Amino acid sequence: MGLKSVGELRVFCDELAEATASPGGGSAAAAAGAISASLLAMVCGITANSKKHAHKKPQLDDLRDVLMFLQNDLIENARLDAQAYDKVVEASRKRRDNPGEDADRQFDAAVRHATEVPLKTAELCAKVLEISVKVAGLGSKSAASDAGTAVRMAEAGLRGAAMNVYINLGSLKDAGYAEELTRRLAKSSESAEKWASEAMASIGLGPGK
Repeated sequence: MGLKSVGELRVFCDELAEATASPGGGSAAAAAGAISASLLAMVCGITANSKKHAHKKPQLDDLRDVLMFLQNDLIENARLDAQAYDKVVEASRKRRDNPGEDADRQFDAAVRHATEVPLKTAELCAKVLEISVKVAGLGSKSAASDAGTAVRMAEAGLRGAAMNVYINLGSLKDAGYAEELTRRLAKSSESAEKWASEAMASIGLGPGK
């Protein structure tokens, strides 16, 4: 019981607060998604352990397992996002110091990766929101505020990740590939908006539910 990992949370927040460009918004977006998945997993666990909801336990246990996998992937993406940005900075420096086709290829590859990572974060957050609809319907009403917080955190994660995709699209040399990524992001965003609305309607708390 109680918050045991406040020290680790402080370390992460202090890293974000440093006067360096990474970790930045992409890592924070992935962290928001991971927190969302964690909260929804908690709601599943609390509800499954209740005698009143014992008949829902198999379904809730399955949802919790999926959410823990998503949590792990999103935590990993927080690390990958910072790493991807650092590679862009390194490739940009090499291209400036030693211009040429090889340097251009390395820079383009780095930008591609730095765009793909937050896109995956956005897609993972959308998946969390898809599952939130089921959790909102099955979860204990006593945990409604936790589920609602999870929905809003996943929305924030997706929107933050989307901005990190958009900021890199203009640097991609392959316009067709940029359009493909834009379509994928739009699809995830559209679906996520619908799922978030459905989940909040089921939760039934607060303005804009």
